[in-house]
Amino acid sequence: MMAEKAPISYQDSLAVIKRLLEVAEERNEPFEEPIVMVGGTAMMAHDIRKQSRDVDLYAGDFSDDVVHQVEEEFKKRLGDDFKIDVTSAENIWGSIMLRDIRNSEPGVRMAFRDHILVIRKLSVEDLFLLKLDTEREKDRDDLSVLYERTNLDRLIDRFNIIWKWHGDRNAVLGYADRFVSTIRVLGNHEPLHVIDRLKLPGFMAEMLRETHGVNFDETPRP
Repeated sequence: MMAEKAPISYQDSLAVIKRLLEVAEERNEPFEEPIVMVGGTAMMAHDIRKQSRDVDLYAGDFSDDVVHQVEEEFKKRLGDDFKIDVTSAENIWGSIMLRDIRNSEPGVRMAFRDHILVIRKLSVEDLFLLKLDTEREKDRDDLSVLYERTNLDRLIDRFNIIWKWHGDRNAVLGYADRFVSTIRVLGNHEPLHVIDRLKLPGFMAEMLRETHGVNFDETPRP
């Protein structure tokens, strides 16, 4: 049986980010802002988790050599399974492209050399909606905790932007259905009222109304 990875604290993650910056500079590989904490690292930045298993980042310019060097350095302290997952793609996981990821909310101010960098983090709403689109059990388990940190209005506003960036148009209806169903379970929100606020193509909205009207609304819709 494979041993579990050693947990990584938020402070460990910040130390890794700072070291990535240092090594990039030492190698004369200028980095481009922003650096955005995603995945478990973003969950720690929101104080939703105390520990994670990897360091998860969006960053444009860290080379594979920089990441490998820092990873090897930190394995000496955090164990051989330690991993830095850096992506420059806007699809952090799943099929949704976060086309505005560079504008993610500020996370922490970090002193580096003679200036201050703002390390950003995915919003709670982005984390919720991205995790909603995956099949991983651990992501589904996070939804209830994330829901407690936001509200229906913010989730609907963000959903109405994000669904248009879904990479599989044929999967949008199922994604919207999961959103409506999950919101009902977590917040006891009436499905038809939620559907009416979703800016979906008319045929999708009508299909959702038919499905959830039959399943959840005992009073026929006029």
